Amino acid sequence: MPPAAAPLPHHHLAVLLLLLLASAPRPAAPASTDRAALLAFRAALSPPSRAALASWSGPLSPTWLGVSLHPDAPAPAAAPPTVSALELPGLNLTGPLPAPALALLRRLRTLDLSGNALSGELPCSLPRSLQALDLSRNALSGAVPTCLPSSLPALRSLNLSANLLRLPLSPRLSFPSRLAALDLSRNAIPGAVPPRIVADPDASALLLLDLSHNRFSGEIPAGVTAIRSLQGLFLAGNQLSGEIPPGIGNLTYLQVLDLSHNRLSGAVPAGLAGCFQLLYLRLGGNRLSGALRPELDALDSLKVLDVSNNKISGEIPLPLAGCRSLEVVNLSGNEISGELSSAVAKWQSLRFLSLAGNQLSGQLPDWMFSFPVLQWLDLSGNKFVGFIPDGLAAMKGLEYLNLSCNYLAGQIPEGLGEMGKLRTLDFSHNVLSGEVPPVIASMTELEVLNLSYNSLSGPLPTTDGLQKFPGALAGNPGIYSGEGCPEDASMPGGKMAGNNHRGWLGGWHGENGWVSLGAFCISTMTSFYVSLATLLCSAKARNFVFRPVRAEY
Repeated sequence: MPPAAAPLPHHHLAVLLLLLLASAPRPAAPASTDRAALLAFRAALSPPSRAALASWSGPLSPTWLGVSLHPDAPAPAAAPPTVSALELPGLNLTGPLPAPALALLRRLRTLDLSGNALSGELPCSLPRSLQALDLSRNALSGAVPTCLPSSLPALRSLNLSANLLRLPLSPRLSFPSRLAALDLSRNAIPGAVPPRIVADPDASALLLLDLSHNRFSGEIPAGVTAIRSLQGLFLAGNQLSGEIPPGIGNLTYLQVLDLSHNRLSGAVPAGLAGCFQLLYLRLGGNRLSGALRPELDALDSLKVLDVSNNKISGEIPLPLAGCRSLEVVNLSGNEISGELSSAVAKWQSLRFLSLAGNQLSGQLPDWMFSFPVLQWLDLSGNKFVGFIPDGLAAMKGLEYLNLSCNYLAGQIPEGLGEMGKLRTLDFSHNVLSGEVPPVIASMTELEVLNLSYNSLSGPLPTTDGLQKFPGALAGNPGIYSGEGCPEDASMPGGKMAGNNHRGWLGGWHGENGWVSLGAFCISTMTSFYVSLATLLCSAKARNFVFRPVRAEY
């Protein structure tokens, strides 16, 4: 027998074991499911769109455009990274929404594909952990499926605005109680507003509900006024009818209410006084009637009041003058009558005031021109009489002044030349007399001038400043050029500067566009919107507001 082999020393066994381990094949690192999902997402887009995602190559990393990874992801050698946010706004991505690929991103918390050209219908299969979904400003069509809210129990923010959604909302549609912001505006959604748009109004966290600029009809359901957490409610630009629900006063946290441009009727409810934190109230463009209620005096934080273009009658209630925070007041296009009360002078923060197209009468009082920061004043289309007050020239910050279509008499004050910021001046269709003050021709900021159809007389100012306002003196047969020949009453052109045409009820339109209450609010309410629009308007700001939610990984 051959002799037995001597056993290997222990240190040789250790060396042999190491050699065997070194030569054995190593297990491959786990494949990244999220990487494959993103590549499938890109492949589903139209070919030109894929070029925007050229950085999506190599291992999945934060260098991929619009991709954020979970901060708690293990090292790549141990486990694949996972995507926490996919934000690709405004890249002109086209093609059908790649929902199947998105559904594979199991830990996705934020999805922002806004401002693209994605098409198709809204999916039901999205990651259940999704908390913020923004698909606004695309070309998505069809309906909002009931399965979408039910499949996303963690959803906090949903923005589907400015798409092509043209089917009614199901009456069974209700969103989870955690939802804080819902924006379906600027679609063409018809039919009724669902009676219970949130599953449990008492437990709802909804702060913003925006259904504006659709085709909703019928009455405002009581379920909307039961969502006590609401801070912003936008239903403007629909076909809603009936009265404003009396339960609106239950919304004690409400700061913005916009029901304008519908078919609402009845009176402005006294219950609105229950919304004591209200900052912005817009009810214009409806069929509201009756007098304004004195209970509205409780809205002492109100900054914007717009009830224009309704059938509101009676006088401006004295208690309303107690709303001293008002900066924008638009009561134009109604049937308000009586004389102006000096109590209105308490609106010392006023920047915009329009009482145009009513039946107000009496003398135009001096205190009307005492508002220190007023920029826009429109009293046209009423029955005011008397002379133009000398205090008018003291309004140094005024940019728009319209006193047309009244019964004002007397001479145009020379002090207008001191109003260095005035851009629009309309005294047309009154019974003003005397000469045109030469100082008007030297007002360098003036863009629109209309003194037509009065009883002005005398020579035209010899300066060249009036030549840029053709037709501004039409209908004043006593005006002549300074050479002894009266001008024809028709005067060539018959139009104002810039081919503009005055509108009584809130603006000026022409080749250069429309100057309206909305535009004025944007430019003059900066201090108000800095805080309010942060919550209600900007998608980026909403993400900032909800940033603690995105940290709940």
